[in-house]
Amino acid sequence: MHLRRWEVGTTLAILALSIVASLLGLFRPGHYPNSLLPQYYVQDATMLVVGVPLLAAALWHARRGSFRGRIVWLGALAYMAYTWAHVGIQAGFNRFYLGYVALFALSLFTLIGGTITVDARAVRRTQADAVSERLYGGFLVLVAVGLAVLWLAELVPATLTGTPPTLVAEQGPEALVTHFIDLGVVVPSLLVSGVWLWRARPWGYVLAGIAVVFGAILTPTIVGMTVVILAVGELTVSPVAIAFTVLPLVAVTALAVTYVLAISPATDVRAMAESERAK
Repeated sequence: MHLRRWEVGTTLAILALSIVASLLGLFRPGHYPNSLLPQYYVQDATMLVVGVPLLAAALWHARRGSFRGRIVWLGALAYMAYTWAHVGIQAGFNRFYLGYVALFALSLFTLIGGTITVDARAVRRTQADAVSERLYGGFLVLVAVGLAVLWLAELVPATLTGTPPTLVAEQGPEALVTHFIDLGVVVPSLLVSGVWLWRARPWGYVLAGIAVVFGAILTPTIVGMTVVILAVGELTVSPVAIAFTVLPLVAVTALAVTYVLAISPATDVRAMAESERAK
């Protein structure tokens, strides 16, 4: 399961561009709209402290053929694609706009390319006795349903009455970017991952691993943004929305750690040895 040269190259480009993008967001005046400043400061700081180091470490291990490293690498790429899609769409045009386009494209297609080359049957053999299909699969389905209900509870009444949701009135149309991406991509992905894992399908083990690692890396950003929003008090956020957003992320962090640690050292060493022979 060693990485191909282009995957290493694109990941290095993602790391470099992410550092530049985050530093610009933190220190360049006027880089973001004023309404997004508190949340995006948290996001950029978290990217530098959590996202970039994790992706770099995962790349180093995955390049050596580590199965653990590969799963974390894929989860980190999902986090990068999700984050930079948000910024590119929500923040509007600035001097780094094309950089956001490049970051999203590189993250998305490296994620796709890295995922389709995973030996799903080998992953199933490794994780079948170590991971509870019912626990992980059920949790992912529950999170998908909860997330869909959370966003649809705002969007359906607004659609029926023809009145924009409260967030749109407070922040503008860009406030619905998260709803769009979550309902269009995240919810279906979690549902498929959860159902396939529940049925013990090989790709269920792969996608579930990517999903929980993605959620774990995203957790510090979401928790930090929630704290900032509450402290600033500029947005109307219900306690239910906070609970449905933060608590599942805390739980998924525990599941991600458990999933990665469930990969036995012997399996990881064997994967690395096979990778060296393949070279």
